[in-house]
Order: sequence, then C-alpha cells, then structure tokens
Amino acid sequence: MIQRIAVWCLRRKEARLRDAFPEIEDQRMRRMHRAVASLPALHREVFLLARFEDLTTDEIAVRLGLSRRQARKHFVYALVMLVRSMDRQDREGW
Repeated sequence: MIQRIAVWCLRRKEARLRDAFPEIEDQRMRRMHRAVASLPALHREVFLLARFEDLTTDEIAVRLGLSRRQARKHFVYALVMLVRSMDRQDREGW
C-alpha cells in the first residue's frame, strides 16, 4: 500500500514537471532533469552528491548524518526511480 502511494506521488510530481526545462533542447537530457527533479528530497540529494560532486558512499553518509548502508540504499532507490521515470516519460511521449 505504501509503495503504491509513493509511486502515485512520484507520478503526480512528474506530471507537474511535464513542461519543465524547456530551455534544454536535447529531449533525453530534459527527461533526465525532470526525473531528477521528481525524486524525493533525500534521494535527490544523495544522487546529486554521488554523481555531481563525486562523493563516496562514506562521505555522503557523514555529510548527511546517515549510516553507510542508508546512504547506499537511498542512492540505489534513486537510480531505480530515475530509470523508471525516464522509461515512463519515453512511453508517454514527453
């Protein structure tokens, strides 16, 4: 039940972002930006720290006050959500 609610919230957030980032001409990059913007705050923060600041899981855990396992879990969930979001956007023709 909780997972359904989380997916519903994510899709609702994606729908609000449907016309976001019109300045990005590359459609794939626009989808990626929308997918990242639709992530829950902690997942997004962990993903951005890992990918754009090149921090390790240990460094992310220390910076955010999480355990190493929690940091890794949030990162993996963020990746799964990004892939699903981009696939959904592609199927729906965004």
